Amino acid sequence: MANGICIFAENYNGKLEPASAELVSAARLIQETTKEQISAVVVAKDCDGIIEELKNIGVEKIYAVKTDHDILFQDDAASQVLADMIRKIDPSSVLIPATPAGRSIFSRVAMKLNCGLTADCTELLVGTKEDGAYYIKQNKPSYGENVFVTIVTRDGYYPQMMTVRPGVYTIPEKSEGNAEVVYMDDIQIPESRIEIAEILPQEDSTDSILSAEIVVVGGRGTLEDDNFELVKQFADKIGAAIGGTRPMVDTETIPFDHQIGQTGLTIRPKICISLGVSGAIQHTEGIKDTKLFVAVNTDENAAIFKVADYGMVADLREVLENYLKL
Repeated sequence: MANGICIFAENYNGKLEPASAELVSAARLIQETTKEQISAVVVAKDCDGIIEELKNIGVEKIYAVKTDHDILFQDDAASQVLADMIRKIDPSSVLIPATPAGRSIFSRVAMKLNCGLTADCTELLVGTKEDGAYYIKQNKPSYGENVFVTIVTRDGYYPQMMTVRPGVYTIPEKSEGNAEVVYMDDIQIPESRIEIAEILPQEDSTDSILSAEIVVVGGRGTLEDDNFELVKQFADKIGAAIGGTRPMVDTETIPFDHQIGQTGLTIRPKICISLGVSGAIQHTEGIKDTKLFVAVNTDENAAIFKVADYGMVADLREVLENYLKL
């Protein structure tokens, strides 16, 4: 019978992606109830460094397939290898980071394994059936930002597979681990029909927001006049990353991977400065553990003031222009 919590160890250039490391915290919370072993699957050219990273954050068993080149950009080959690995491991659940690679590869893995895949979860909880068996409640926002739903995998379909948004859980503290490592040399690596012509670095990556100590978040109010230009100047002056609400994305003022909230990123900066944001729960749920939260809005009844440490009822343009003159 399927048993165990398995994490997809997404990696790049021989290093574990932070979004995968965060999933160990999610797995530990599940493990508190189910008592299942936490394992990880690694597919990489250079496995050793990734394996050591996984050992040091609490993974108990690591399954690895070494390749002659990194194949995670080749979805057809990667999905076949991972499907074969998971079929042999037979876990009850698989946790996947909701990254472009995780979404793309595991939609194919789910088809190959004939199981479901819940996308973009923001919370994982454990439920108990009448017979005492456990299942995972896969919580996520749906219908835009209007409802929050719980998805449960149908009985008899394993593994329960879900992608989890980066930033929802934190990376565990490092400690000396002693995980068992299993090299699955019998897994065949198919030839990919995808050719990687060139890999270009992103100029402004999602990681810059997730790791930033200071984040400036723009709302609908920054779309008026040239307010967003002032926001960019302000963020540059204080060394902050820029995020935004859904209207900012809908108007293409910022890219989708800079959206903060239930349908975007979850951030944990030391300082968050909110400008022209109304403060809907769908947005503020994406800001966790902020030590200092400052909000500026012209509406004294704006919901953002209920969650901010300090609030300023003022025109953001006037505030920013005065600051930039200093």
